Amino acid sequence: MLDAHKVRWETRDLQELLLQRFGMFEMDEQAESLEQTYDDVVRLTLGKSELPVHPAITDAMVAALRDPKRSSLVYPLGLPELRAAIADYEGQARGRSVDPQTVVVSVGSSTIFRNLFTLLSYQGGEILIPRPYYSLYLYSAALAGARVGYYDIDPGTGRIDFDSLGAAIGDATRAVVVCSPGNPLGNLCTRADFERLDALVAGRAVIVSDEIYRNVSFDDAAASMGSLEDPRSQIVVTNAFSKGFRMYARRVGYAVMPRHFVPYLSTIQDHTLLTTDTVPQFGALEALRHLDEVEQLCALYRKRRDYAMERLGSVPTIRPYRSAGSFYLTVDVSAHVRPGDSDRSLTSAMLESTHVATVPGSDFGLPGTIRLSFSAQHFDSAIDRLVTYFAAGV
Repeated sequence: MLDAHKVRWETRDLQELLLQRFGMFEMDEQAESLEQTYDDVVRLTLGKSELPVHPAITDAMVAALRDPKRSSLVYPLGLPELRAAIADYEGQARGRSVDPQTVVVSVGSSTIFRNLFTLLSYQGGEILIPRPYYSLYLYSAALAGARVGYYDIDPGTGRIDFDSLGAAIGDATRAVVVCSPGNPLGNLCTRADFERLDALVAGRAVIVSDEIYRNVSFDDAAASMGSLEDPRSQIVVTNAFSKGFRMYARRVGYAVMPRHFVPYLSTIQDHTLLTTDTVPQFGALEALRHLDEVEQLCALYRKRRDYAMERLGSVPTIRPYRSAGSFYLTVDVSAHVRPGDSDRSLTSAMLESTHVATVPGSDFGLPGTIRLSFSAQHFDSAIDRLVTYFAAGV
């Protein structure tokens, strides 16, 4: 089993990683194929809630779709009324007002990362990402032609290894990415962590804070990097409606950034995006009126986290790392990876045996682990099957 002080990070070079398909989608497709034969398959793969969106959100989108005037609006930076509503929402997290002109809306937050890294990594710049990482950061940096560097998150404690961060920052560093609650660990940064991060970066790079899971925090309220007063570094906060608001396939994300960044992002989106579909944007506008829905989802996933920790924690050959938020739980299963095999092989074998689909941890830079998503209706049953599988010493 992994020792928290001897973590085995992914050692393959970037070119090799770029040739590998994202295991999340590969396992999801294997599960879908298995569903043609069996009716008990459970997918713990995508961070996509099994619950439908609030009916009012659907109604808002249907109304917009049926209105040719609203459904054909073109705003490269997003609907003005949505940008204003997002500014109010982010202002609540920061404890002070946010200028709507600093809000950029896009097709999910994934495209924003790609565009930001393209903007920031000029002249061979480097992007520092946390390890384990969400693979979006790695691939967006590669697409931008940037070099990729890493700083570490301790899987056992969920805390940033600030020594590794300090050692990784250099003259070529253009951006430092932080994600809280994190994917895949569900680790949570405190306000003190953000202050220390800013002090360490000290204006030498832009800090990009991915806060897509900020409203899915199980034990303590998640802080926003944007709440820092008089930071030394320039800060960009990204977020989206796909997680807590359950609008996964509707693809509306946004960033709040220094105002002088906006014209550059506007130019990029003018020519590569044109506009985010206004129909889901009207849905996102309605979603911000139903924050209680997010709280209910968070309570449900907290119960699933607690159940998984108790059940998986009873198996001596595996170790679940306690998630403080997000949609995910990471489990050390290295004792079950046969010599010469990989966690990817293990997830395929597990699916065949248990009919439970999971994601290999090597996709996040953490070999010998698996990531489980809380977002499945039969989550508890799936956990019970995994417990039986690992307890049998397969």
